[in-house]
Amino acid sequence: MELVSFILDVFLVIAAVVAYLARPRIGGQLAKGLQTLLAGVVLLGLAHLIETVLFAMFNVDRQINEILHRLLISAGFVFVIWGFFTIRRAFDG
Repeated sequence: MELVSFILDVFLVIAAVVAYLARPRIGGQLAKGLQTLLAGVVLLGLAHLIETVLFAMFNVDRQINEILHRLLISAGFVFVIWGFFTIRRAFDG
């Protein structure tokens, strides 16, 4: 089961990196916002991969692993939200 989770987690990270690389090359605040938002998406993917690796390979305590996972997910969402606010400011200003 850990192998399936690992493969899916790697896919999530690859998909997030491809989305980051495929972003339109625009300038100004809109570009900064999109870059920040997609960095958050990459972090969201990495959070799942890190959780799987820590559990399956390093046998980290489940409680600690879950807390770390939620902290990383929260940080990813902070970047996503910050990116949306930056994009919004680009359209408002």
